[in-house]
Amino acid sequence: MTRRRTGLARRAIAIAACATLAVALPAARPAPLDQSHAGFCAEAQRRLVGTTVPIENIVETDFETFKRAKPAVRPLRTHQYLLSDEDGRAQQLSCKTKTADHLRSAHGAGALSRQTPDRPDRACRDLHRDMIREIWHSLSADERRGAPFTPSRVMLEPDALSYTGSGWVRSRATAWRGPDDTLHLRSAALFAAWEDWRWKVMPDTWRGNHYCHLVAPERLRQLMLGTDRPTIGDPG
Repeated sequence: MTRRRTGLARRAIAIAACATLAVALPAARPAPLDQSHAGFCAEAQRRLVGTTVPIENIVETDFETFKRAKPAVRPLRTHQYLLSDEDGRAQQLSCKTKTADHLRSAHGAGALSRQTPDRPDRACRDLHRDMIREIWHSLSADERRGAPFTPSRVMLEPDALSYTGSGWVRSRATAWRGPDDTLHLRSAALFAAWEDWRWKVMPDTWRGNHYCHLVAPERLRQLMLGTDRPTIGDPG
């Protein structure tokens, strides 16, 4: 990691550790996912459903507060939490976002810039794919030459799905070295479509939500560069 990238990462972690932030971002303003920043989960929301609606992203600094927080559809509000280890190194970045069908129900079809006949929502693992590509593009030529895990050697496992909020809270994004000597990533997700008949009996605050636990981009960068070691074998 370059000195500039290290400084940016430290500032991002410091932001998450000091105070809860509410960041209002206009529609269609792209942001990178190669590092943690105060608008990360707003960008994740855009990429998951292709929304054009302005987003307020709440950066929570306390996990208990984050656990209780619910994303909102009108106005569109997301929640973000960065989990760090005892040494302050970013480990997991978690986002609470809204589903495409809930946005379409609340804001009309124009709220989505990308639609399909079935369900336009991308999976949490697609965010990992974007992160890998953008982290790789941000590396220097020397870093790329020495990286043990190039994008083609990072395997994206299907999301580990939870069907209750408490189950998702206990789940974790995981990274491990497989027997094929590739890096495997698995995000942890909760997905409850607004229009899914199975959830009609559930409270409105629970329906229409899409939650993602992701390997933090700072840790993913270190894993790709070989400066952090993944677990050996699938942790389950």
